[in-house]
Amino acid sequence: MKRYIVLLISLLAISTASAWNKLAQQCIATLAEQNLTEKAKSEATKILGGDLASNSWWLQTIAKEEATKHTATWHYINVNSELKSTTTSDKDGVVQIERCVDILNSRTEHSDSTVVATLRSLIHLVADMHNISHVKIENIPNSQRNFKIQISNGFTGKKEKIAQTTWRKYWESNLINRHASFSAELFAADLEVCHGADRERFSKGDVRHWAADMASLAAPQYKWAKPDMIMSREQDNRLEPMNDKCMARAGYRLAALLNEIFK
Repeated sequence: MKRYIVLLISLLAISTASAWNKLAQQCIATLAEQNLTEKAKSEATKILGGDLASNSWWLQTIAKEEATKHTATWHYINVNSELKSTTTSDKDGVVQIERCVDILNSRTEHSDSTVVATLRSLIHLVADMHNISHVKIENIPNSQRNFKIQISNGFTGKKEKIAQTTWRKYWESNLINRHASFSAELFAADLEVCHGADRERFSKGDVRHWAADMASLAAPQYKWAKPDMIMSREQDNRLEPMNDKCMARAGYRLAALLNEIFK
């Protein structure tokens, strides 16, 4: 019980860690909700007092408390050189997701406020573990830090323009903002159309398997991603569908977790 009390205290005030932006979080939560069973949707809605999307940004709204900066690490997952998640550290996102599932599976033993905070946290953290830049790989130093990058508009000579950003901002916001005119519902519908056929395949396994899957996607990116690099238009265009597919993974996997918890 003690560890759950400690977890709740941490859940109630998370640090200023970076995360997928609000549109991405809401899109993933919307996609998940659309794939819930009726029972799971009813139970989750009852606990939250609303839908998943409107609760998906909760962790970021309470992100500035000085005393909880240590929780910044929860938004990231760590894998070893074999691309496997084996850690038991409280600093790791996978461990925190597993703890959220543990609490929700025994929710009758916990206070209502604990259950609400835990479900809100689960929604957010499952999304974040599916961001390429949130996967830290043991033997790849660049995966363990943020760095500045530049993006070319694809032209040469006087027509070329170079945009400045960072590796994490690129994945957390730049790619998502290409869909800025979309509502979360429209964005989720687009992911469903494009990746619905992969729903069952994406949903298989547990959180540790999903971490390994994300690591297998992230690792190759660091063969060319370096500090101060100039990303070509071809590279930029190639990464957008990869990012969308990561979001689809997150939505279907969050649904799978909640369907199992509330079965």
